[in-house]
Amino acid sequence: MWDQINPWLAGGGLAIGVAFGVVAQRSRFCVVSALSNFALMRDYRQLHAYLAALGIAVIGTFALEWWQLVAVGDSSYRRPAFNWLGALGGGLIFGFGAMLAGGCASRTLVRTAEGNLGALLTLLTFALIAMATMFGALGPVQAWVMDHALPIGAGDASLSIILHWPMWIAPAAVGLACLYAILEFGQWRDHPGNIVAGLLIGLLVVAGWLVTGVLGVDEFDPQPPASITLAAPLARTATWLAMGQHTGSAFALLLVPGTLLGACLAALVAGEFRWVAPASDRVAAYLSGGAFMGFGALLAGGCNIGQGLTGAATLSVSSLLAVAGIVGGMTLGMHWISRTASRPTGITQRG
Repeated sequence: MWDQINPWLAGGGLAIGVAFGVVAQRSRFCVVSALSNFALMRDYRQLHAYLAALGIAVIGTFALEWWQLVAVGDSSYRRPAFNWLGALGGGLIFGFGAMLAGGCASRTLVRTAEGNLGALLTLLTFALIAMATMFGALGPVQAWVMDHALPIGAGDASLSIILHWPMWIAPAAVGLACLYAILEFGQWRDHPGNIVAGLLIGLLVVAGWLVTGVLGVDEFDPQPPASITLAAPLARTATWLAMGQHTGSAFALLLVPGTLLGACLAALVAGEFRWVAPASDRVAAYLSGGAFMGFGALLAGGCNIGQGLTGAATLSVSSLLAVAGIVGGMTLGMHWISRTASRPTGITQRG
């Protein structure tokens, strides 16, 4: 199997995964904490990190497409079908599960690499259900959802193409909106490290497009360009580990192990690796949250990273709807937790 793997895709996936794991571990990058800490404590640190990542990812992805370096329009996010049911419904399910489990897909990976066994329970459940949705018993549900996708007459799911806007307007508007929100809301000068981390993660999304759309292009094995996403790679990695079957791109196959490796190395160097047993009263939340995340992410076409950053960077209408669904699901999950808990708490952050 290994002699057939594209070295650029495999090496690029591993390298970007390691870099992503390091940055995410050191910055505690997490969309769940971005929403919950803002809503409950008016803590803008993680929200600013996400906005910085989104802004640079959108601008960088647009630049690659504008200069015709990467055929972003050929990616799965921009296929000419509006997956409204999967994007909205799957996003809601994923967001609710992420809030229930106490962390988004990337944060779950990082906490697992830090020795948190509760996060490991969530990750294993996430991977198992994602694999079942992509390849197994839950596959017919995903197929049924995709059958309800609406065709897009423009032939491309880009917001700009559908609205007949010049290509630069929407990316410029999103980039400026992210910059304005960072400067206007909250004291960004108090946490520049979070913003730098967000910028680095956004640049890693751009690097992923370059690896899969330029360096790793193989005319004998053409594959659509892609970048950082975690849900489908988790399913494919689980399939590889369980059955020895390699499916999809080598970039995706090595991305998850790279993220785990990078986060683990960063935790070890910082003295933050320690085995933490799962709290007995949280086991059900870890398992159910992981199941919701795995199922919802596959229906939505990606997780908070795959759709929330990489997909959103392409300004695909399905991805933007998925982001709305994920935020909505997290909001529902936050209200659910606040109703069932003695008192609501935010996600603890390091200063």
